[in-house]
Amino acid sequence: MSYTVVLVPIASAAFLWLLRGRNTSTAPGPPKLPLIGNLFDIPRSREVLAYNAMADKYGPIVNLSVLGKNIFVISSARILLELFGQRGTNYSGRPHSSMLHDLMDLKWIFAFKSYGSSWRDNRKMFHTQFQESVLPDLRPLQLKSTHAMLRTVLASPNMDDFFTHLHFHVGSCLMEITYGPDTAPRTARLIGMADDVITAWSKVAVPGSYIVDVLPIFRFLPERLIPGGGFKKEARICKAKAVEARDAPFERVQAEMAAGTAPTSFVSNLLNAFGTDADHEMIKTCAGTVYFAGTEALSVCLQAFVMAMVAFPDVQKKAQAELDQVVGTDRLLDFGDQNVLPYCNAIVQEVLRWNPPAPLASPHLSVNPDTCEGYDIPANSLVVPNLWKILHDPEIFPNPAQFRPERFLASEYVGGKLPREVLETYEIVFGPGRRICPGRYFVPAQLFISMASILSVFDLSPVLGADGKKEKVEANFTYGLANHPTPFKVSVTPRRANVQELLDAAE
Repeated sequence: MSYTVVLVPIASAAFLWLLRGRNTSTAPGPPKLPLIGNLFDIPRSREVLAYNAMADKYGPIVNLSVLGKNIFVISSARILLELFGQRGTNYSGRPHSSMLHDLMDLKWIFAFKSYGSSWRDNRKMFHTQFQESVLPDLRPLQLKSTHAMLRTVLASPNMDDFFTHLHFHVGSCLMEITYGPDTAPRTARLIGMADDVITAWSKVAVPGSYIVDVLPIFRFLPERLIPGGGFKKEARICKAKAVEARDAPFERVQAEMAAGTAPTSFVSNLLNAFGTDADHEMIKTCAGTVYFAGTEALSVCLQAFVMAMVAFPDVQKKAQAELDQVVGTDRLLDFGDQNVLPYCNAIVQEVLRWNPPAPLASPHLSVNPDTCEGYDIPANSLVVPNLWKILHDPEIFPNPAQFRPERFLASEYVGGKLPREVLETYEIVFGPGRRICPGRYFVPAQLFISMASILSVFDLSPVLGADGKKEKVEANFTYGLANHPTPFKVSVTPRRANVQELLDAAE
């Protein structure tokens, strides 16, 4: 009897423990080595392809571990919407990086802030200037910037300069929206510094890139003791460029306001709205985020657009036929045409799906332990959305590598309505849940006016090779954290003789 009294509770406890073990478990992933885990499995280049291969092998939830830190790569729209949407409270954090936050001192960029009052205040301020209802106020400036880009391309159509023109177009447009117009040389310098900062923080996004993120105590190591300065030198240079690119244009607006000459802009609007109660530091950092985050994303999208038009010429012809029917040949496109150009709008959506500018979105941090699909997700785990895999799901987007704007035409579906799963999955490009991109209304509008205007006045085609035949352009990408098209050549020619006349009239 005494053995029974002792053994029954033990057996019951063992059964419950086994039962619990069957209900939840560690998500599948590459085998882990002692101590370092999957350190050598973390890709250092072409990350998208590496994580896609892991998803194909292990499923939509892949678990990796680097020196005790759990990483979950999610490649399912349904799971991502559940975690970041329905359980958003638990997955709205951001991981802390000694390199990014402490040494580069980029914690002021609110995209890197963890969810909390500071993040909410920044987002609310951003939203006041970029919400859908105020976008019409930005359209004249966007149109003016687009016309300036068209003039520059027409004057210098050299294919080696074309992508530089596009990059400067989106960067200067965002700079003017944020701070008002400035001289081209100073704008170009600030855009260049912002580009360098973006390159630096992209490197930090690869786990294990910097020893200081593995052993944070190394941040106290003097730069002179590191051969060549190492990570301390990289951080110091990045911080200096970020500070100048953030502060200089803000201070210019302050000086213009003091002189009574400041034009309307994101910064001047906020300084006027809050008056003496204005939080200058918050306005300055929020403004810096606008063009730091926006220029790279828009530039990547325009590069992908050009590649798609050259690699899939039938799409270009169809879009130009629509433009010719609506806009004609005696005027330039404007925003008033957007609602009657469904194919051009579909091209914008397909560009964002086909080559999302951030194919592996910024990692979120789980606050508390959780379970998903029967797998444990410990607290303080990194949860990384694999947007590329999600937006190339053949079940939702058949033949996903093909550039097919028809996917987003309601007329292509029974009942004349886009399927819910197509819309929901496409929207993930802006990030689901509480941290959805605050520029999700501005970005499509900017891409529309830029892309449709280019197609309206220019033909984009492959260059002629030495044999006199057009060189074939294959759609290919770097497949990195910022997914640029691989280098290719394009010929840019005006479609009509009156393009210069139309642009002169619009000046």
